[in-house]
Amino acid sequence: MASAIIIDVMDVLTDEERNDSEAISLVRQIVATAGQRVTEDALVDAEKFAIESFAPHAFDAMIFKLVNRDTTLALRCISAFRKNFKPTTVVRPEAAEILQVCKSRGWRIGTTATLTEEQAGAFERARILPLIDLPGPPRAMKIELPDPRVLEFLLGTLGIAPGECVMLGTRIDNNIRPANMIRMTTIHVQLGRHGQNQLPRDLKDVPDYEAPNAASLLHVLPTVV
Repeated sequence: MASAIIIDVMDVLTDEERNDSEAISLVRQIVATAGQRVTEDALVDAEKFAIESFAPHAFDAMIFKLVNRDTTLALRCISAFRKNFKPTTVVRPEAAEILQVCKSRGWRIGTTATLTEEQAGAFERARILPLIDLPGPPRAMKIELPDPRVLEFLLGTLGIAPGECVMLGTRIDNNIRPANMIRMTTIHVQLGRHGQNQLPRDLKDVPDYEAPNAASLLHVLPTVV
């Protein structure tokens, strides 16, 4: 029986549509400023490539594609992107209910990544921050998903075995596969660009449970065994 759940906050508890749109516009601007012509078709193709190639950092992958894999130029553009991209946190309307359903199951709640100050502030204002027991690994950790050692660290901090924990996320590559590799129970919610567009590559990418949207997730969570 599960006693905890680890949640990838992005697109599950937050709505990333505006951030994604602004990030793609910024990618286009930075690459164009660097001297590369970016057509609308090229931008669409780069976004598709980033998602379907299972790149851990989709916007980095977009940049590599748009600069024709010129490593020096790509690294310069990625540095500029990371310096200038300032995402804002829009808490999903269903976020509180998702967390409350998890709590009703008796689960402790962790997150896959350390909450940023922006996210923590938004969660505090939405009164959901106190529901999160483990707000990610320490900032000093040098590894990140899809490395399964991130999940192993979180499980160790919670003091539980993989079979006692659920992984909930929208990304097959960064969430479902690493959790399946260490035999956690997995839930894939098909929200956001990744959740809607990634397809399993093999059986290790197949989740135990699926939900097409946040409303259906609220019905799936009580059925998890």
